[in-house]
Amino acid sequence: MGTQWIEQANGIAWEESQLLHHAGLCHGVTGRCGGVSQGCWQSLNMSLTVGDDMQDVLENRRRLCDALGVSVSQMTAVQQGQGNHIVVVGKEECGSGAGSAQDALPHADALMTNIPGALLMVQVADAVPVILFDAKQKACAVIHAGLYNTAAHITAKTVLAMEFVYGSQPQELTAYIGPSVCPAHLTIRRELADALAMANPGSKDAVREEKGAVTADVKALQYQALCQAGLQPDHIDVSCQCVYETPQRFFSYRRDGGRTGRMAAFAMLP
Repeated sequence: MGTQWIEQANGIAWEESQLLHHAGLCHGVTGRCGGVSQGCWQSLNMSLTVGDDMQDVLENRRRLCDALGVSVSQMTAVQQGQGNHIVVVGKEECGSGAGSAQDALPHADALMTNIPGALLMVQVADAVPVILFDAKQKACAVIHAGLYNTAAHITAKTVLAMEFVYGSQPQELTAYIGPSVCPAHLTIRRELADALAMANPGSKDAVREEKGAVTADVKALQYQALCQAGLQPDHIDVSCQCVYETPQRFFSYRRDGGRTGRMAAFAMLP
């Protein structure tokens, strides 16, 4: 069905999947406008770990939650890494990391829940955000799918985890692959390219070598992983946005030399 850009009265905006929206999931990937952060983090930086003023980030999070009609205490965040660890968010985990990076759930790159009103969040600035929704079993997941996470099968593992924990059937899931860096701006090392190719059989068109440089189409890698995990191709929406090429709308780690803010990829069951 495609994606759409949603703008709120308080200046907050995000991209969302029409598939997931029509299925009933509150979700999206925030843009960079509508916040209070200054300098290289201007203005809706959602990360507490990139050097921004803590109070500014907390205000940014409050503004997003206001736009969603929830309390910041309902937000759950993780201490992201480069692995494939998934956390099942229950009542005890809800609210972890909302107001402090130290309280975030440790060493995880995916969250999933079946609790209504639990606002799941991962942070991105080039990596691919992936959001999964099972309307039948009433469960959702958010995934930080960086290059190393992708090589570690993070997306397929999350689909499998939803099947194991919630009884989700992959063919009934809907998915959204959000804004990320495009291949023209993503050169990777040969060793990483080989790891990605091994983790994603049939993805040779997504990892290419031209004129001595190896590039990766990270969205295509996620699409391939979802299809191989059993999702129906017409149940997947893919963003056409390249964060590197849209500085007025998104942060990009590579474009901004590593010193920049982070967008939030979020999902919440009604």
